[in-house]
Amino acid sequence: MSPTLHPMLHPTLHPTLQRLRSLWLVLLAITLVHCIRPVSPTLTPKVARVAAVSADGIDLDIEVQVDNPNSFDLNAQTVTGTVYVGNGQTRLAHGSSRPGKSIPANGSAIVPSRVHVAWDDATAIAPLLLHEIIPYSLHGDVALGSEDWNVTLPFSITGELSRSDLLKAGLKGL
Repeated sequence: MSPTLHPMLHPTLHPTLQRLRSLWLVLLAITLVHCIRPVSPTLTPKVARVAAVSADGIDLDIEVQVDNPNSFDLNAQTVTGTVYVGNGQTRLAHGSSRPGKSIPANGSAIVPSRVHVAWDDATAIAPLLLHEIIPYSLHGDVALGSEDWNVTLPFSITGELSRSDLLKAGLKGL
């Protein structure tokens, strides 16, 4: 007596069962693809430098490298930043820009932006005029997205502002 195999396990399946099996595999593949979540890009701050100084604020050129590990392009929608001076307790200014830079799938790009940061108040300017070197920190974020997915990632840059650099930038901004 020969053993009887279940029709689903038989090496030569009935054509209807073969179509059902193929359909099931296609549905499984589609489900798996939709379950894969995008991976968050990484940011590496590169540059923050004073571009201009005026009575209403300061313009900063900011460059952040964005590494996109996803299989789809991302767009850098906004860059925002808040500048603190001295020991990090004095908020100097806040601003944002819309760079509109594309980051390729499985690639990276430098996102340049010019952020105009308006003076929060006149007393915030005083430390810049009294000291030759002023430590600063810039805390910001970059909003990245595609048609179906968006993420906002933080970054920080620290450095020093010199009175002479501010004066040079101020003369250029006039």
